[in-house]
Amino acid sequence: MSSDEIIMTAEPSHLRSVAAKPKRAAARIITELCTGCGICVKTCPINCITIVESELNFTGIAKVDENCTGCNICAIDCPWTGVEMINPDGSRKDEVEYERQLKKLRGYH
Repeated sequence: MSSDEIIMTAEPSHLRSVAAKPKRAAARIITELCTGCGICVKTCPINCITIVESELNFTGIAKVDENCTGCNICAIDCPWTGVEMINPDGSRKDEVEYERQLKKLRGYH
Protein backbone atom coordinates (compact mmCIF):
# COMPACT_ATOMS: atom_id res chain seq x y z
CA MET A 1 0.00 0.00 0.00
CA SER A 2 1.46 3.37 -1.00
CA SER A 3 1.43 6.50 1.13
CA ASP A 4 -1.09 8.09 -1.27
CA GLU A 5 -3.57 5.29 -0.57
CA ILE A 6 -3.23 5.78 3.20
CA ILE A 7 -4.07 9.48 2.95
CA MET A 8 -7.09 8.79 0.79
CA THR A 9 -8.54 6.27 3.27
CA ALA A 10 -8.44 8.66 6.27
CA GLU A 11 -11.77 8.82 8.05
CA PRO A 12 -13.36 12.30 8.37
CA SER A 13 -14.56 11.36 11.87
CA HIS A 14 -10.92 11.03 12.98
CA LEU A 15 -10.27 14.60 11.90
CA ARG A 16 -13.27 15.89 13.84
CA SER A 17 -12.12 14.28 17.09
CA VAL A 18 -8.93 16.36 17.02
CA ALA A 19 -10.82 19.68 16.80
CA ALA A 20 -10.28 22.18 19.63
CA LYS A 21 -12.85 22.53 22.40
CA PRO A 22 -14.84 25.79 22.51
CA LYS A 23 -13.35 28.44 24.76
CA ARG A 24 -14.92 29.37 28.08
CA ALA A 25 -16.20 32.79 29.04
CA ALA A 26 -13.65 35.40 30.10
CA ALA A 27 -13.81 38.33 32.50
CA ARG A 28 -14.09 41.87 31.18
CA ILE A 29 -13.72 44.96 33.36
CA ILE A 30 -16.34 47.68 33.08
CA THR A 31 -14.01 50.66 33.49
CA GLU A 32 -16.78 53.08 34.48
CA LEU A 33 -17.68 50.89 37.48
CA CYS A 34 -14.23 49.69 38.54
CA THR A 35 -12.88 51.52 41.62
CA GLY A 36 -9.50 49.77 41.68
CA CYS A 37 -10.22 48.27 45.10
CA GLY A 38 -8.29 45.07 44.27
CA ILE A 39 -10.87 42.56 45.48
CA CYS A 40 -10.84 40.83 42.10
CA VAL A 41 -7.03 40.67 42.22
CA LYS A 42 -7.16 38.94 45.62
CA THR A 43 -9.87 36.45 44.63
CA CYS A 44 -8.49 35.42 41.22
CA PRO A 45 -7.19 31.84 41.62
CA ILE A 46 -4.73 32.11 38.71
CA ASN A 47 -3.56 35.71 39.30
CA CYS A 48 -4.55 36.99 35.86
CA ILE A 49 -5.93 40.32 37.13
CA THR A 50 -3.79 43.34 37.98
CA ILE A 51 -4.48 46.97 38.88
CA VAL A 52 -3.14 49.44 36.32
CA GLU A 53 -2.95 53.24 36.39
CA SER A 54 -5.97 55.08 35.06
CA GLU A 55 -7.15 58.63 34.68
CA LEU A 56 -10.59 57.52 35.88
CA ASN A 57 -9.58 57.35 39.56
CA PHE A 58 -6.57 57.59 41.87
CA THR A 59 -6.30 53.89 42.64
CA GLY A 60 -6.36 52.67 39.03
CA ILE A 61 -8.55 50.03 37.41
CA ALA A 62 -8.39 46.27 37.05
CA LYS A 63 -7.01 44.66 33.91
CA VAL A 64 -7.56 41.00 32.95
CA ASP A 65 -4.93 39.20 30.87
CA GLU A 66 -5.51 36.47 28.28
CA ASN A 67 -4.97 33.64 30.82
CA CYS A 68 -8.46 34.10 32.30
CA THR A 69 -10.16 30.72 32.70
CA GLY A 70 -13.67 32.09 33.14
CA CYS A 71 -14.09 30.83 36.71
CA ASN A 72 -16.46 33.76 37.43
CA ILE A 73 -15.17 34.37 40.98
CA CYS A 74 -14.07 37.95 40.27
CA ALA A 75 -17.49 38.84 38.83
CA ILE A 76 -19.22 37.31 41.84
CA ASP A 77 -17.01 39.06 44.40
CA CYS A 78 -16.93 42.54 42.83
CA PRO A 79 -19.13 44.71 45.10
CA TRP A 80 -19.62 47.32 42.34
CA THR A 81 -20.46 44.86 39.54
CA GLY A 82 -17.41 46.14 37.66
CA VAL A 83 -16.59 42.72 36.22
CA GLU A 84 -18.72 40.87 33.72
CA MET A 85 -18.24 37.53 32.03
CA ILE A 86 -18.29 37.50 28.25
CA ASN A 87 -18.97 34.29 26.34
CA PRO A 88 -16.78 33.38 23.34
CA ASP A 89 -19.55 34.54 20.98
CA GLY A 90 -19.51 38.03 22.57
CA SER A 91 -22.73 37.63 24.56
CA ARG A 92 -22.89 38.35 28.28
CA LYS A 93 -23.39 35.55 30.81
CA ASP A 94 -26.87 35.44 32.30
CA GLU A 95 -27.41 36.83 35.83
CA VAL A 96 -29.10 33.55 36.83
CA GLU A 97 -25.80 31.76 36.14
CA TYR A 98 -24.00 34.19 38.49
CA GLU A 99 -26.52 33.55 41.25
CA ARG A 100 -26.36 29.77 40.86
CA GLN A 101 -22.57 29.79 40.92
CA LEU A 102 -22.50 32.15 43.92
CA LYS A 103 -24.67 29.76 45.91
CA LYS A 104 -22.51 26.81 44.88
CA LEU A 105 -19.31 28.70 45.69
CA ARG A 106 -20.55 29.79 49.11
CA GLY A 107 -21.96 26.35 50.00
CA TYR A 108 -25.66 27.25 49.88
CA HIS A 109 -28.23 24.89 48.41
